[in-house]
Amino acid sequence: MALQTFLVAAVLLGAYAVYKYLDTSRRHRVPKGLKPLPGPKGYPIIGSATEVPEKNGFIKFAEWGKEYGPIYQVDLAGHNHVWISSDQISKDLLAKKAAIYSDRPHIPALIDDNRTSAQYLPLLSRNDGHTRQRKFANIIMRESEKALFHRYPELEAKRMLVELLDEPEKYNHALESFISRVTCRLAWGHSEGSDELKQRARELLIGVSPTGALPNKLPFLMALPDWLSPAKAWERRRAKTERTWFQTMQQQVVNDIQSGQAAPSWMKIFLDGRSKWGFKSDLEGAYAVGMHGIAGALTIAAPMQTFCLAMTYYPQYLPMLHEELDRVCGDRLPRSEDRPNLPFLRAIIRECIRWRPPVPTGIPHYLIQDDEYNGYHIPKGSTIHPLEWAIARDPEMFPDPESFNPLRWVEPGWPSYQEPLSQFPTIINSTQFGYGRRTCQGQTVTDEDLLIGIGSIAWLFNIERNAEDVSIPAATSPEKAQHSIGLNEKASISNEELNAGVTTTKEPTMEEKILSKYSYPGSTPADKPQPQPKKSQKAAEPAYKPLEWGDITQKPADPTLDYSILLIAKPIPFKFQLKPRDTERANKMRVLFREGVEKGDYSDTREYWGPNQGRDKPVGWSKV
Repeated sequence: MALQTFLVAAVLLGAYAVYKYLDTSRRHRVPKGLKPLPGPKGYPIIGSATEVPEKNGFIKFAEWGKEYGPIYQVDLAGHNHVWISSDQISKDLLAKKAAIYSDRPHIPALIDDNRTSAQYLPLLSRNDGHTRQRKFANIIMRESEKALFHRYPELEAKRMLVELLDEPEKYNHALESFISRVTCRLAWGHSEGSDELKQRARELLIGVSPTGALPNKLPFLMALPDWLSPAKAWERRRAKTERTWFQTMQQQVVNDIQSGQAAPSWMKIFLDGRSKWGFKSDLEGAYAVGMHGIAGALTIAAPMQTFCLAMTYYPQYLPMLHEELDRVCGDRLPRSEDRPNLPFLRAIIRECIRWRPPVPTGIPHYLIQDDEYNGYHIPKGSTIHPLEWAIARDPEMFPDPESFNPLRWVEPGWPSYQEPLSQFPTIINSTQFGYGRRTCQGQTVTDEDLLIGIGSIAWLFNIERNAEDVSIPAATSPEKAQHSIGLNEKASISNEELNAGVTTTKEPTMEEKILSKYSYPGSTPADKPQPQPKKSQKAAEPAYKPLEWGDITQKPADPTLDYSILLIAKPIPFKFQLKPRDTERANKMRVLFREGVEKGDYSDTREYWGPNQGRDKPVGWSKV
């Protein structure tokens, strides 16, 4: 049996390799009169995949852009990828030629085809599902903005600040919980699903990231039966859990409406007008709302974490921000109406997204027919990346691009300066939100969450380096700094230990024996001892490292580049001092939060899958 299994796998792998070779050869045929795009040559079958580091691969793509030009192509394991390092070229292709550049590439690791299943709006191809869900998204975002997002960010900011006062070392947990709670309220009118939303977001991110789920590197694994493909079995469980939870949340809002207690939410908007959206079923509505929830939980916390990182290494800007907040807000937290009077806060937010973009490779597009640009042939079937890391480092638009400098947005003379300062700077319509018909529709939610979230943290706290880090050079030279990782158990999506499970003593089946030989997200047996830290390791550094951290031994020379490896990049947790600016502010926050608790504004998180979050059940949290 084992030999037969090996032979089947070998044949499938060989057939896949031959297919990719023939497909690559076909795509390399260039029409007469055109030139092929430049780029690294690579090797047969694998292309240049081995030349791209797992950690901060976007920097390698940006370096290739300097070598080969602002648009080039690279073969990555048989797939043609076109990388664009220019905002203008991105607009010329992705916006002006949106009719052929607006599809999304296939993501092999997902059980249901992301292009046609109508489950993941940002990943859908241009089809009827995309059209009706985008219309729905436009309406729910517009209604939320008109209602000032129901004051949900301002409400949850108080809880976040008290959590930071109580456990500042768990800042990652507090920031991600703030975003997840606001997003849960917007999506379903409740905040108690925030931990579950973070977990759904984390598992989906693993599934869609090139450096996450194994089938994104070896797609043939999804053609094997579940028992022979652990990664496929993991994805099937993830998808079932996701669908079950989205339906559970939808039913909760149905019950709230029937009892007359439904809070404003995107799901309520859907349910109040089911017939006018044209959705195929209530399940599509559940996904339309749920995916917006996941998208918010995935991305918005990353710039908040970058804000803490930036203020630690560039402390000269925090007093400027304190001065503006004190002048405008006085003894209260910032509100939505303060936006026009807080240009420096908006500059800080805009610079966080430019300096360390949360999606540094950009969200990829897919070319549905052959095209040409300035005499170069761009083959059909190419995956097109507007490389945000490089676009945000255009030295003509952003002089001294590697430095964090919010003044570039508010001081005349900088290329990025715009007036009036009551409106600019703004993250709305920035390149990070995409191009053409695939521009992100959640921009206003992101803008509101960051204004209130970052503004509230700065209003209450000072941010400083640890005393042991006094040897770190001046903030203008962070690349020479040293940096240590701090971790808090159960602190966030990015550092929560999830490999607990149930120990079994029964004789393993043949399938279990085969599966045990493979490594994939969730494959580590619960009863297998985890490696213990060596004596030389710091006591605060645990043995377990989340998948998205990558190889923790590969530290970048610049500690501000110690980022996670998945599609959405965020700083690896680090140590710094977070202390209230004065006792009066801290006491005020505790009083406000306590009053909210007494009014019933805040609820505890809910566990949906029973003990141990269902890790030993058909649905529940996966071990990653």
